Amino acid sequence: MERRPFSRFIDRMGEVARGLLRREPSPGMIGAPPSARSPWHDPARHARDFGERHAGLIDYHVESRMLELGIDPVRIGWGDVEAGIRHAAFHPHVGDGGNVSPDGRIIVGSGVFSDELLRAEYGDEAAELFRASRTRDRLDSILAHEYEEHAHGMSHAEAVKHAPETELPISDRARAIARAMEKGWKREIAGRGLGQPER
Repeated sequence: MERRPFSRFIDRMGEVARGLLRREPSPGMIGAPPSARSPWHDPARHARDFGERHAGLIDYHVESRMLELGIDPVRIGWGDVEAGIRHAAFHPHVGDGGNVSPDGRIIVGSGVFSDELLRAEYGDEAAELFRASRTRDRLDSILAHEYEEHAHGMSHAEAVKHAPETELPISDRARAIARAMEKGWKREIAGRGLGQPER
């Protein structure tokens, strides 16, 4: 008697089920569980990614804070054709804390979001204070540094020295960050800018 197609189907399903039961179980996961892994092992990369994803909103807040501090509007931001920026106060592709042009225009980079921005050039105390601070206080410390760098002939050394006592009405926490930067500054790697990597 010939078997019906449905019976053959049921027999085949039984074979498959028995085969699955005999298999060795596969490991659930290799390595640390996702909850134990840091999503980003590179703080600078994380900061840049965050800055790029939210550049428009961040630029609005950076520019607003600059105006609140009394920075002349003509000194707020600049364009970068290569990066596709017509004009902005926040440049996410700039990995350091900020920059100032010879004519006094100031920008902030994605380094404002990096917990490790200050460690190499300014030491652990400044880095830990920066890491534990609100973004607004980080921003204020960067703006004070860049503002003072221009005010003192584009001298990084003078910016480090004068930022804690800047005329800008920055927060007390930002002044504390600037003081820690002055105290921990490693002059042997000076001249590169706020948190700028070695070339």
